[in-house]
Amino acid sequence: MTENSTCYLKENNMITPNKATRVLVICDQSDTAPLLGYMLREKGLNAIIETSVQRAINRAIEITPDLIIIDVNAPHAERIALVIKYRSLSKKPILLFLPAHHESEILEAYRAGVDECIVKPISPAIFLAKIVAWSRRSVPAQTSPRNMPQFRLDSAKRLARTPDGEEIYLTNLEFRLLRLLMNRPGFVFRSEEIIRTVWGHTDTSDQTPLKNVVYRLRKKLGTEREYMIQTAPGGYSFQD
Repeated sequence: MTENSTCYLKENNMITPNKATRVLVICDQSDTAPLLGYMLREKGLNAIIETSVQRAINRAIEITPDLIIIDVNAPHAERIALVIKYRSLSKKPILLFLPAHHESEILEAYRAGVDECIVKPISPAIFLAKIVAWSRRSVPAQTSPRNMPQFRLDSAKRLARTPDGEEIYLTNLEFRLLRLLMNRPGFVFRSEEIIRTVWGHTDTSDQTPLKNVVYRLRKKLGTEREYMIQTAPGGYSFQD
């Protein structure tokens, strides 16, 4: 961002995006993160700011953001790995801040799944115009991964509700696992990736807890729906 940020924030909002748009901002810079959040909220966006990468991954599962912005001080390889992680969780637009205009890094970012690279420095006016434009494209989604014909997830009550009104209460781990799998129906999430995302563990050697949660989740879904949690070579998937 540039030095005229404060002046720009005092200007009248000229663009009004969909107020329901949830923007997840991953920014590990203590001075920049609050400013990004303030600017986005001034535009009527629902800005969720996370300074911890691991917490941000968990939030991406919990809230299903409409737009993801990544601005982290890290080696380029780590930024790319983060993009790949988020792309595995969501089909929503991902915008990545880059510290310099290196063509090879920009191309690598696009190949990893980024929808737009934002090279620093960028004026607040241009930055907000980009975000507003992307927010218009990203919502409303045609289908929600939380709503399936068989049931829909209720994040507030942490349950799955069937069309006939039955409420299936889930533990935190069961809910997080089901929501992760439902984010990409048919996609096989590797067990190691599930453990890192749902449990937040870096050591993925013990997969027994995952197997136990899958077992309990299938039992709660019932015999007519247990097929939805499919075991695949190396991981699990959701079949609607």
